[in-house]
Amino acid sequence: MENKLNIVVLGGGFAGVAAIKELLKYQSEIKANITLVDRNNYHLFTPSLYEVATSEEPMKNIAIPFVEIFGQKINYLTGSIEKIDQANHSIQINQQTINYDYLIVCLGSEPAYYHIPGLQEHSLALKSLQEAVDIKEKIKSACCKENECHKKAQIIVGGGGFAGTELAAELLTYKDRLATQNKLDKDCLEVTIIQGSDRLLKELDNHVSDLASKRLATPMVHLAFGGHIKEVTDTNVVTDDGKTYNYDVLLWTGGVKANSLVEKNGFEVNKRGQINVNNFLQTKDAKIFAAGDIAGYIDTKTQSPVPNVAQVAEDQGRIAAFNVYNLITKKTLLEYKFRHWGYVVPLKGRFAAAELEGNLHFDGFLGWVLQQLVFLYYLLGIVSILKAFKRWDEVLMDYDKNISN
Repeated sequence: MENKLNIVVLGGGFAGVAAIKELLKYQSEIKANITLVDRNNYHLFTPSLYEVATSEEPMKNIAIPFVEIFGQKINYLTGSIEKIDQANHSIQINQQTINYDYLIVCLGSEPAYYHIPGLQEHSLALKSLQEAVDIKEKIKSACCKENECHKKAQIIVGGGGFAGTELAAELLTYKDRLATQNKLDKDCLEVTIIQGSDRLLKELDNHVSDLASKRLATPMVHLAFGGHIKEVTDTNVVTDDGKTYNYDVLLWTGGVKANSLVEKNGFEVNKRGQINVNNFLQTKDAKIFAAGDIAGYIDTKTQSPVPNVAQVAEDQGRIAAFNVYNLITKKTLLEYKFRHWGYVVPLKGRFAAAELEGNLHFDGFLGWVLQQLVFLYYLLGIVSILKAFKRWDEVLMDYDKNISN
């Protein structure tokens, strides 16, 4: 009996799912076993995590079981990776060893705390479903103690980039719903965004930054620009411009770094902890590829790192998988070429700001519609048409319910 090749994909985020979808196109031709290794048994649509943290959004809406995407066409291993043995082409997980002929590393990113004293111990990040639920519960408990709901909670959001701005905007909607449900004052939450630069969303043009500031311009939101967090205690945040902020809940969205697992396992990494890759997304080992946030790809045009966004991760996942196929079939490898279509930033309720290629902007309700269509388009790419529309419809109905409440 002919031995099949073993292709292992580490991580089932945007890059990992795209890689496996690509590999499945050639599975019968290359006669390969494909194995997905992930700590969870579901794919998480991370751009909507803030909705779970600030609404009654069911977790199932953004957690899509891998089996719903791939069926029984691949093997699944669920658990935490203990070791990546590059020399012997093996992975240790759940106290067992699996071998691979080709490996695609898509392990994503984790919060970066920059060695700021007390920050990791006293803050909540937003990178997983459980963290989203923890944020919601922590905020509610800060307002409601001993079955009495009377306290105004001080919420600090560390970082005014995409995640911090989106989260702060949705906290305003959550504030109103929390007040109604628990008979609180409408001003039960006070939100402070601490941002080191002089504006929100510094990655985007001034139009989007100004729009975000206007959407957040309420008496219960404070924008603290120009100071970086330098120390955190259990009650205070101290910034390097000499200011101190009291808080009940500290939410950290101020930075991410590549999953530290790769550096611990001997991969050659850059200063951001990402695996160094060539233009084909190969590592030093030609049979190991990296894609998504974990890949330290430098744009050949700008000589700068590419942004850590879903679209980039998907594109890299597809190219990495296609190049595995090309290696197996002895074909010319395909270079990854960066292209980014733009951003959509949700800004409270049915309102979003979209900045697209060519300096096009779609703001307000039209931007929100575009955001929902992007989600639908993504679903159509990973599950059946029926399942995609069913899940999309459920998301919209739950969103309407949260807005009305």
